[in-house]
Amino acid sequence: MIDFHIHILPGIDDGSQNWDETMKLARQSAEFGITHLVATPHGSGENLAMLLPKRDQLIMELRQRLQEEQIPLTVLPGLEYSADGHSSDSALATPECRCGNPDVQNRPMLVELPFTVNLDFAANLLFNAQIKNVTLILAHPERYDGFLKKIDFLKDLMDKGLYLQFNSNNFKGGFLHNSIPKAILKLIEYAKEQVIIGSDAHHPEYRPAGLLDARKRITDAFGKDAWTLISHDTPAQLLGIK
Repeated sequence: MIDFHIHILPGIDDGSQNWDETMKLARQSAEFGITHLVATPHGSGENLAMLLPKRDQLIMELRQRLQEEQIPLTVLPGLEYSADGHSSDSALATPECRCGNPDVQNRPMLVELPFTVNLDFAANLLFNAQIKNVTLILAHPERYDGFLKKIDFLKDLMDKGLYLQFNSNNFKGGFLHNSIPKAILKLIEYAKEQVIIGSDAHHPEYRPAGLLDARKRITDAFGKDAWTLISHDTPAQLLGIK
């Protein structure tokens, strides 16, 4: 399994704040059966020059610590880019903003929308990304205002090539709170091959690693083959993992 969205690098954003938390998240991931994860710190046009070298340095140290502690995880560089109308073009033109190892061609970019804008903004981002031949992944669309009213809109963007990344913990539901998981499942049913999953983990206790909630709901709804496609095959193809 591949966790495409996790804030595991210490002290770089609002995720892990120290190496103890980082290694706990790593152990949680490995114990769940995750083999690869994409380290996706928050980034914007204002801080990329300082953020990207720091990210790469922390990934190198994390890889060393994983090796020393014999934790079977492969960590790949990524970014959760906070897009706006002014800086997204420069980010799209910066290969280091994309997810995956530098030697992989056509790496995708994970984009978060500002919570002050409408989901409609994703259409502009997708258009700009495709002009630059960049595959665009929209981070956790289920968290944005208006998501439940935008299912057909998101289907249309998927038809145009957009990938959707859903957070595992947002598959939780209940008798009174099942509308979000049901809507996510509708989008998965529409185009399973354009959906990936992330934990969006920030802390080993409050926002832990692992993809348990997503695995249960997707497997129950569509079977094990669909879960394999979403949790491994599609992200592996995007990241160039063989």
